[in-house]
Amino acid sequence: MGKILEVDLTSGKTEATPIDPKLARKFIGAKGYGAKILMDRVAPGTPPLSPDNLLIVMTGPLTGTLAPSSGRFSVITKSPETGIFTDGHVGGYFGPKLKFAGFDGIVIKGSSEKPVYLRIRDESCEIVDAGDLWGKGVFETDEILKTRYPGTSCGIIGPAGENLANFACISFDCGRQAGRCGPGAVMGSKRLKAIVVEPGDKRPTYTHPDRFKKLVKDLNRSLHTHPNRIKRHVLGTLVCIWEGIDGGTLPIKNYSGIDFPQILNLVPEKLWEENIWAGTTTCYACPVSCTKVSVLKKGEYKGKKYEAPEYEPTVLFGSNCLIDSYEWVTYAHILCNDLGLDAMSAGNCAGFAMECYEKGLIKPGMELKFGDGEALIRFIKLMAYREGIGDLFSKGVRKAAEAIGNDSHRFAMHVKGLELAGVDTRASYGMALAFATADRGGCHQRVWVPRAELYGKLKRFSTEGRAEFVKYNQDERAACFSLDLCDFMPFSEDQFADLLTFSTGLEFTKEEYVLAGERIWNLTRLLAVREGISRKDDTLPPRVMEEPLPAGPAKGHFISKETLDTMLDEYYKLREWDENGIPTEKKLKELGLVD
Repeated sequence: MGKILEVDLTSGKTEATPIDPKLARKFIGAKGYGAKILMDRVAPGTPPLSPDNLLIVMTGPLTGTLAPSSGRFSVITKSPETGIFTDGHVGGYFGPKLKFAGFDGIVIKGSSEKPVYLRIRDESCEIVDAGDLWGKGVFETDEILKTRYPGTSCGIIGPAGENLANFACISFDCGRQAGRCGPGAVMGSKRLKAIVVEPGDKRPTYTHPDRFKKLVKDLNRSLHTHPNRIKRHVLGTLVCIWEGIDGGTLPIKNYSGIDFPQILNLVPEKLWEENIWAGTTTCYACPVSCTKVSVLKKGEYKGKKYEAPEYEPTVLFGSNCLIDSYEWVTYAHILCNDLGLDAMSAGNCAGFAMECYEKGLIKPGMELKFGDGEALIRFIKLMAYREGIGDLFSKGVRKAAEAIGNDSHRFAMHVKGLELAGVDTRASYGMALAFATADRGGCHQRVWVPRAELYGKLKRFSTEGRAEFVKYNQDERAACFSLDLCDFMPFSEDQFADLLTFSTGLEFTKEEYVLAGERIWNLTRLLAVREGISRKDDTLPPRVMEEPLPAGPAKGHFISKETLDTMLDEYYKLREWDENGIPTEKKLKELGLVD
């Protein structure tokens, strides 16, 4: 589209600025382009909830095109939970509609004196009073806005974002989240309730339309029979539960790893048996259609259809909290979506709080036992509204452990302040390295290693090949999340590069595509380094490094400091960073980042 919408909520001014073609060539779009804006315009040490922090919504060059899964876009900011760079990648329809309204992205700075929302349409933006929406949940707000503006897509914060819970998310069209690290709190600090994008008539154009359309046709044809597409269409992300059982990677009882045979009540087939499943939905231009839709039989969401559950919230509310009912874990997931709370961090925090309660370290004013679904629901509401014990845990497990003391940090499961995703890394050495080095903390989306270990691509319980595997896939995923396409697309680097070349006219080989990803990964590392991050932070929770798994296929394994150091040494060497994990000047020159 060639334009970015700039919004200053302090002054109330909006304007369109041109995309920089040189930056687009170096950083592609979405994640990469947004990270460069953050580097250039947010000073080191800026408080994440200050008006000087930016909230950036960026599409990629493939967003809204004919390419499979081109409904993706990114939300970039400085995290209130970790204090460093974060990016959330979101599907659905909001990204394409933003392009159809004439913009490649939105950069929001400042803070409004009163609640407002943005109304974007026809290459213009209006700042509208949101006083009547403040305090409402995501679902109610979405219904009101879509009644006012039919056919729109909305990005909305709930009470968690309004109350500045550190891991508040932004919910797009009720079921697609910019979830991790607290972008919803940044939006709440700006008194911005929602971003509404109305349908527009602008469409992306293609430099080589015939070649692009032929490639898209070939990719869609191959996807139709691809086993991964078929499996994900039927089971969605819940397919990973079976892999987690086979590999012993599921988080159980706050990652203590005890035997939990009731996990068989959370295999995806049980979703059908419990009569919760109500269909499947999809994102823009996606042939996979992996999102499950559920109908609850109890609670305030009873009888209505909602997008849930997914793998991560299922295991983090489920096995991690010893809850073996799809009714309860789906209820918790839907509740988080409505309150605007990252379900992954909420599940991790709940497991940590339950263990603190079990050990007598907290007195929450209610029973907070493992396996108690009703207590889980109450606890989520307390975190979103920052009431009672929920206020402490709304800050995340790192800050909660600092306040609780009594060695609780030893079982606070986070990296760099971000709660771990649903993988016990003692059963996956590669995932241990991936978590330790991920650019936003304990994140599973930068590279997924358990499948390669489980099916023999990498030798299990070994450091062999881990650094190379993690480094290469981090680079490639950084490029893909800048295009921006879904990480479920089983395409080769050549095919990604061709899609980029044929659509934009910017010539990319496979090697140049991966190199751009390496450049972006180093850029996000620089954003962390300037906030004080180094090797000391590329580590794992003490529980993972000192307590062998007591049960399961990985029984007896743990990630010792020596094991992690071995992988880090090799990883830093491959990246051409120094022994403290700082990119060298030589590497920055090679990548065109020396400035």
